[in-house]
Amino acid sequence: MPAHHDDYARSAEFIDVMIAGWWEAFGAHVAEAVASMKGAEGPVVDVGAGGGPGTRVLLDTLPGAEVIAVEPSPALRAVLLSRAADPVWGGGRVTVHGEDLLSARLPERLGGLLAMNVLGHFTPHQRARIWTMLADRLAPGSAALVNLLPPHEPATIERVVMSELTVGRRDYKGWSAAVPTGPESVRWSMTYEVHEAGELVWSTDVDYDWWCLTGEGLRAEAARHGLDAAPTGPDEAGLFLLRHGAGAGA
Repeated sequence: MPAHHDDYARSAEFIDVMIAGWWEAFGAHVAEAVASMKGAEGPVVDVGAGGGPGTRVLLDTLPGAEVIAVEPSPALRAVLLSRAADPVWGGGRVTVHGEDLLSARLPERLGGLLAMNVLGHFTPHQRARIWTMLADRLAPGSAALVNLLPPHEPATIERVVMSELTVGRRDYKGWSAAVPTGPESVRWSMTYEVHEAGELVWSTDVDYDWWCLTGEGLRAEAARHGLDAAPTGPDEAGLFLLRHGAGAGA
């Protein structure tokens, strides 16, 4: 397995619970778009699957579809694999890949692809490789669903609370801030805190780079590879369906 820098090595335990609000707000819109994307051939890929919230949407929305869940972070993948192995949760339909998307051994035909809250981890060059792969491998009639998270252009994001919740006797709080690092990127700084009885038990800090992309930029990149990128769902979800463009070969 190729070496992979794990941006979530110190924060993996918080990711699923702290992004639950995003899925509560937009999960139904993701499911609606997913329902329209399954091609006649090949499995559906969940990119950066984490602990499996998107995988669950694929399983529920596309009955009978095989799912390949790609997650390079070992800590996140541990949760994903345990769920996939559960016959009630995964039903034997989920295969877990530990490589990143561009290293994973994927089939030559894909029935669809889901990439939620992950596109900013890929550089512009890596995105071009993803669009090439989709143009080559998406089955006729299938599609990829991606989303764009703010900031869509580099900007300073002041430190704010992004999520907080209580589990048992402990309270969990996540803070986030970002600063521009170039004409197309920012660096996110995240702090995760654990409190009990009003006292800080411990905290951890995480920094990672994020590549920004506008909807216009996504449409232009996709078009260069024979793909149409069309927005779907509410604007704040940032969802786009990518399909073979008119006259493009499949």
